[in-house]
Amino acid sequence: MTTSFQKSIRETVSKERLQGHLEWFSRVDRDTGGPGEDKAAEYIADQLRQSGVPVTVHEFDAFLSYPIRATLEVLEPEPMQIRCLTHSFGKSTGPTGLYTDLVYLPDANVNRAAGRAGLIDGLATPVTIYKASKAGCAAVIFANQDVVIHNMIGTTIWGTPELDQLDRLPQLPVITVNSTDGKRLKELLAKGTVKIRIVTEVKTGWTRSKLPEVRIPGTEEPEKFVMVGAHYCAWEVGVTDNATGDTCLLEMARILWEQRKGLKRSVRFCWWPGHSHGRYSGSTWYADTFFTDLSENCIVYHNIDSPGVKGATVYIARHTVAEAQTFCRAMIERVTGQANAPIHRPSRAADQSFLANGVPSFSTYPFLPEDHPDRRPWTGGGANSWWWHTEHDTLDKADADILTLDTQVSLTAVAELANAAVLPFSHVDTGNEIKDFVVDLQAKVGEHLNLGPIIEESGKFLAAAQALDAAKATAANDPAAARAWNETHMRISRILNPLIYSRSGRFHHDPAEWSPIMRATGIYTMAELGKAANLPALAGEYEYGFLRAQVVRERNRIVTGLREATRLAEELLANPVPAGQA
Repeated sequence: MTTSFQKSIRETVSKERLQGHLEWFSRVDRDTGGPGEDKAAEYIADQLRQSGVPVTVHEFDAFLSYPIRATLEVLEPEPMQIRCLTHSFGKSTGPTGLYTDLVYLPDANVNRAAGRAGLIDGLATPVTIYKASKAGCAAVIFANQDVVIHNMIGTTIWGTPELDQLDRLPQLPVITVNSTDGKRLKELLAKGTVKIRIVTEVKTGWTRSKLPEVRIPGTEEPEKFVMVGAHYCAWEVGVTDNATGDTCLLEMARILWEQRKGLKRSVRFCWWPGHSHGRYSGSTWYADTFFTDLSENCIVYHNIDSPGVKGATVYIARHTVAEAQTFCRAMIERVTGQANAPIHRPSRAADQSFLANGVPSFSTYPFLPEDHPDRRPWTGGGANSWWWHTEHDTLDKADADILTLDTQVSLTAVAELANAAVLPFSHVDTGNEIKDFVVDLQAKVGEHLNLGPIIEESGKFLAAAQALDAAKATAANDPAAARAWNETHMRISRILNPLIYSRSGRFHHDPAEWSPIMRATGIYTMAELGKAANLPALAGEYEYGFLRAQVVRERNRIVTGLREATRLAEELLANPVPAGQA
């Protein structure tokens, strides 16, 4: 139910302020660590201070990469120059350039291009670049699906690399051409040998970064907080990716600071650097630096990326974990009237740097309708727009009316979480998802792996989670019981989310790969266990025993986590109000 507090803060959102911020951002290129980003950090801090909002600007060194320039020259059979871009963390060739043969890889099998440049259809994805580097390709050229060229980042490493991750950095030049020139290259290759010269310049190294942060204290549980983030670095001026998100945060911080006496729990706002040039280096630094505080006190992470896009009217509960999906849908419907928003689980993108720590995530992303002429389904942000990550992401692509509504959705959700007596989340959805997935996986692997222990423990956890939900109403009427319920729910999150979304454990960051993780569609699977589906096909092969050992260990990890989560739930159910707090 909409509270008067939520209604009043929604009505306070200023379309004029939002538009004014957008106009400022639309004039500034914001490469991380560059002069434009410094200007943006100063602007964010100045605007907050002018509104009376205290702000801290953190500074730290991050490992970043800037694509400077690139050229592609066809030498044979028909000399020509082709427009191209290079990408962050690609290798520089030096001024002489790289002379090599080109080979088309329609199946993206990079092993066929060892010692040569491979031409691959689609976006410059980090996993393909990593595979091409390991396969010994001389270079890789991507042909985008449209007449524009999308800026991308080429490393799979999440945030600043660890010492033993350095071998994952690309060791080859990477460029992208548009669809028209990609077709020209493929036509030449169909006739015979194509010789090319590639020149790339990429500046990679340590750079000083700035991260503005606002902390608005709650009146009753100030140690507990909702965290809201948006990246403020961009490709070019990046109005819809992500000046609109930065503007949204500025307005939310202004309003909630003015209304801070109405917040029971705290709210934090962070403007992330390093999203575009450091593979989420800003949010990763924050996750590492404030690890314990996040582990013990962060209720949820709400990422805001690409709101306010012209024509974007279809909401998706994107990067939303199971425990938060019902809540996220309810917030979208409450403000916009759109019911049953599609649900997407988190992927290795969008500054999702906190799941390994167990912090749940939800986002309310507006997208272009499927039949919209500006929609391109292969793009990741900007509401699936064709201008995503290009120089065309300019002020005319934003809509202040839509941005106002998007800001109201996020503001309502954050206020609800800051003030709810009992957190409006449920581990029943998580338990059902785990159990259903494992039952389905068991049918696929058959006698190759016994998943019975997970099925048994997931059933026990599901029963405990259902009992926890049943205890919500009673807990909501007693402050001590409510705090105990919330604390138990959060501790269970710290167990289950790493099981589902992390391969490397709570203290490290998985590579930025399209990890096999659970999606609401049921298509994708838990992080490591899903690999067991390959066992039947590998029976009798050399790799079979190695994979089986790997998934047996993962089975043990999941069983242990489920048992611990069940124990926490049962302890609370046996003692809803801890002794001394009644």
